[in-house]
Amino acid sequence: MRTLCAIVSVLGVCLLTKTAAAITTATCFTPLFGVGPVNPVHGFPDYYQDSTGLALQSCLDAVCGGAGFALPNPNLPLSFPDNFPVEIFYSRAIVKMTVGPMLATYVAALEGSFANGVQAVPGDQVVFSRIRVKILGAAPGGTYTVTHPYGVEVLQADSLGTVNFTQDSPRIPVGAAGPAAAFTPPITAGRVGPFLTALAPAPLPGLVGSPAANQTVIGSTCGTNFVRIEGPGFPAGGQQTDQFSTIIGKIAHVCGNGVVDLGEQCDDGNLAAGDCCSPTCQFEPAGQACANNPCISGSTCDGAAACVGGAPNTLPCNDGNACTTADTCAGGVCVGGPPPNCVDGNVCTTDTCDPATGCVNTPNTVPCDDLNPCTSGDTCAAGVCAGTPNTLSCDDGNACTTADTCAGGACAGGPPINCNDANVCTTDSCDPATGCVNAPNTLPCNDGNACTTADTCAGGACVGGPPPPCPPAVPAAAVTADAFVNSGSPTSNAGASTVLVADASPVKRTFLRINVTGTGTHPVTSAKLHLQVSSATGSNSLSGGQIHAISSCAWGERTITWNNQPPIDGPVLAAVGKVALKQGVEFDITPAIHGDGVYCFSIDTTSTDNVNYNSREATTGKPSVAITVAPDCGCGPVPVATTTTTTPVGATTTTTLATATAPVGTVLADTYVQSDLPTTNFGTKTLLFVDNGVASNPGTTGVQHTFLRVSVSGVGAQHVTAAHLQLQVSTATNANSVTGGTIHTISNCSWSETAMTWNTAPAIDGPALVTLGPVAIGQVADFDVTSAISGDGTYCFAIDTANTDSAIYNSREGSLQHPALVVQTAP
Repeated sequence: MRTLCAIVSVLGVCLLTKTAAAITTATCFTPLFGVGPVNPVHGFPDYYQDSTGLALQSCLDAVCGGAGFALPNPNLPLSFPDNFPVEIFYSRAIVKMTVGPMLATYVAALEGSFANGVQAVPGDQVVFSRIRVKILGAAPGGTYTVTHPYGVEVLQADSLGTVNFTQDSPRIPVGAAGPAAAFTPPITAGRVGPFLTALAPAPLPGLVGSPAANQTVIGSTCGTNFVRIEGPGFPAGGQQTDQFSTIIGKIAHVCGNGVVDLGEQCDDGNLAAGDCCSPTCQFEPAGQACANNPCISGSTCDGAAACVGGAPNTLPCNDGNACTTADTCAGGVCVGGPPPNCVDGNVCTTDTCDPATGCVNTPNTVPCDDLNPCTSGDTCAAGVCAGTPNTLSCDDGNACTTADTCAGGACAGGPPINCNDANVCTTDSCDPATGCVNAPNTLPCNDGNACTTADTCAGGACVGGPPPPCPPAVPAAAVTADAFVNSGSPTSNAGASTVLVADASPVKRTFLRINVTGTGTHPVTSAKLHLQVSSATGSNSLSGGQIHAISSCAWGERTITWNNQPPIDGPVLAAVGKVALKQGVEFDITPAIHGDGVYCFSIDTTSTDNVNYNSREATTGKPSVAITVAPDCGCGPVPVATTTTTTPVGATTTTTLATATAPVGTVLADTYVQSDLPTTNFGTKTLLFVDNGVASNPGTTGVQHTFLRVSVSGVGAQHVTAAHLQLQVSTATNANSVTGGTIHTISNCSWSETAMTWNTAPAIDGPALVTLGPVAIGQVADFDVTSAISGDGTYCFAIDTANTDSAIYNSREGSLQHPALVVQTAP
């Protein structure tokens, strides 16, 4: 150990930097022993080692450096050079002393910084030792003696009473002179050594002291582990303290770093035993077995860290090359075996081997096939085969989809396959794996044979049941509406006229509605329409006209005009030649009458010699229908014969008079529509809604209209005296209302209960028949529709309201009281 103690005058030559305001300096230190290798990350030495063997590394965290450690951006991690402190410490000792108005500070440090003094710049690194004494409030010009661990300073205050003494070793940037010149001045020209370490309290593990606590120290070569200041303003004999407020230093473990440091006999770069250099970096004894070369057996230590002797072997080994396998010793050397298989099976990587790391599978950009039919132009990218989505046809693997098409790089199933085999005796479904499945069921069916009943599906076929009963028929047919239209008066209605006219100029056409009841299951064998030519002059004609069946019965006797007449879309059933005044005329309409129901016909002519028939509003010779049915149901003899009764009507015709029966009113269809759900059908709902809500809150408050279709039969030639549509208010909460709504007739009956929506609903084009007042929950609301029911036929109605307090009624799909039509007649 070398201890340097000398008195240096202020004018003398010294290896240290020039000291300001120093009268004399007595040094007491042992130079540092050495410096560690340069850290490749931040460019400063890894550590400095003092004469006692203690090595300290740079303090780069707040645990070691305390509050004085600060990064330029404290919110980011340490990084060089972007977020690196301008000043770092290997060792730092601070003492602060206050005496009266005087404040004294002592610093001994080994620190790293940058020559520019402002920011971290690569190549600008410097390391220097520092001794600093500052006294504020001293006597101007006064002389002060400062005794400290590394010597004695005799200093003079300036004219302001300030002592400011700093002694640094030379600062040489590493970029200008290289590491040897830049980082050795603290050893060759510095005064800090050995390092001061805390005595009490003991420091945290890995540190030599605390950055923020009073502590006593050891380490002074001269035993002056304190600071004492003598001079004006201080007590006689001076003020002395052994309490150091800051001791900074982080222990560096140097054994095993490959550098032989102070106190080490050897350093082979590891801390393993059995390699002739012990884990404490001392020589292992001569003759101790060692195996530094795995391909030499029987080697021993020579006592100077060398493993010697032994004989070559053939053991497995590792040649350090990751691109060989099954390495084996040969001739005392590890010989690499065959190369490894670096093929990863991925066409999008180029497979090679790096001796340091092993197999390397580098992504390439060669063409490839991603096995996806929905991509084209497949190319490798980032180790994956990827193509551009196309729109080709494909197969999504689901047998229940058709016309599958690529979209977005995937096969998207198209419309579902049609599995309907048109067989009511199979339940049609689809299995994604196999496709259509038509499984036999046991549902009721119709085998098309009128001579069987209770037909049931079995084995995928409809099997007929027992023959049906065939009750007696009571056939009846009545003309329930008649009118003619005139192209010369296209908006005029002639439904109240006592005559029916057919003419070719101007064109006039007659329309009739016929209601057939009581045929049951008996086939119709004959149906004849009987008309009588009017007795009015000019009613006779060269042609009695021709009659057509028409498909639409959606016209009203009192509303039909030329402009709204239904199309004549059926074939000619019969034609009549020359007719005379009051002559009875018969049109055979048998082909159009198939059983009970409502049928409509039109009579037109190609003759400009008009023919006028009596209408049902005439006093005599009204239209009538004679209908005959088979005596059985088409299935053989029946116990009761079927008969018809006819009475004369005019000179040459007869008509069948239906046996008087009770009139029947039936609600055939009911539904409602809603304005804010304009494409939704509510035909299967159990409730009917009437509301004038505002359609600004979709699904809850739209305008709601209810529609009903009714049929009337059994009226025949009788007159309707009363017709009442009865609806029950639902028991649901808030079903009651301040008004039950207003009912209208509507002319269009061509709507479907299960298809109608707000967008397809017919116009409410008829007058208001009645408006109800308040209705209560469970109440049966009665709508008087007598004025709209003229006889047998089909009629349609709509209910709306001007009120936003909705009324809710039970529909015919519900389990409670269904809508009903009560009809009364008189002869």
